[in-house]
Amino acid sequence: MQILVDANVPLAEQLCALACAEQPLHVEYFSQRQPSAEQLAKAQVLWVRSVTRVDAQLLAQAPNLQWVASATIGTEHVDEAALAAAGIAFSHTPGVNAQAVGDYVLSAVAALSLAHGHLPRGEVAIIGAGHTGRAAGERLAALGLTVHYYDPLLANQAVTAGALAHADWQRVLQSALISCHVPLTQTGAHATYHMFDQQQIAQLRPDCWFINASRGAVVSEAAVRQAIVNGQRIQWVFDVWEFEPQVAVDLLPHIALATAHIAGHSVAGKVGASLQLAQQLRQRCGSGPELPQLQQLLAAWQLPRSRLSKLSKDWQLLASAVLELYDIRVDDQQLRSHGLTAAGFDALRRNYHPRVELISAGLPLFADGKTHVSGL
Repeated sequence: MQILVDANVPLAEQLCALACAEQPLHVEYFSQRQPSAEQLAKAQVLWVRSVTRVDAQLLAQAPNLQWVASATIGTEHVDEAALAAAGIAFSHTPGVNAQAVGDYVLSAVAALSLAHGHLPRGEVAIIGAGHTGRAAGERLAALGLTVHYYDPLLANQAVTAGALAHADWQRVLQSALISCHVPLTQTGAHATYHMFDQQQIAQLRPDCWFINASRGAVVSEAAVRQAIVNGQRIQWVFDVWEFEPQVAVDLLPHIALATAHIAGHSVAGKVGASLQLAQQLRQRCGSGPELPQLQQLLAAWQLPRSRLSKLSKDWQLLASAVLELYDIRVDDQQLRSHGLTAAGFDALRRNYHPRVELISAGLPLFADGKTHVSGL
């Protein structure tokens, strides 16, 4: 079996060998956004991440392809209709890096709060009550913030800690902090493409903190430019960019925290995705021993532990503990120093440093005595 794998999928060769122990296989890696035609011509299995566009053009170069899998939550980079038409199976790993994205949001809020000397002064709107939105919301609730979830597709359903998702857009616009956790969709009643355009951004509170760790085109960069011209002083946090891997360099002086689409790049998230795909491969092969548990695989990385043994009522202490474990400001400086070109942006993602997840590091993120963030 010929398996072609994005080089950012860790432990792929080792896990594939275990998953199909009784079958001959060959694992080859690709390091650019798109695999080469030569590699695709041989591939029977293709494992990608969100930067690889799987469409009819790619499939035309891959006559032997039987299965495509994405080691990511999102699927908008994959033309599922084209795969179905070609009789090629598809799967992905929903929820696998939700904890990492939640950590990213918490680190951003911790950094901004310490810089401004206060937490957001009002409600927190989480847009999208799926895995990542819930993970972010639980962490911010642990800081003592009032969190609500906007998700018209889940309106009136309980999402976390008894909270109900709602469809009140005006409540979102009046929130002190807005964090986006939606897929990119172009059509339908609740399409997310340019969900925040000039008209919507103009209605935001002047002291709004705005985080986008979903997909770049959820926010119109042209509208952000206009907001800056209009004198709006929103605290923007962008992990994703409308035209990535090209960053809107002219916006950077006005962005509080800017990173290279690495919100979900924790060690646990990436290794967890590899393990999920290997489990799927094992089912397809019908052979192989039981695969290791995630914690066994993570033991190879020497990751830090929190010095905070219980949840503190002092938000400054908790914010400082968060930044000791994962400091988003380091990633911000990396982007500003090395990620201003498409090649630099991709290099930052490809060579991203091992990052601990806050729960696995022992940080006690409890919204109350019963609800544990890692249980999402």
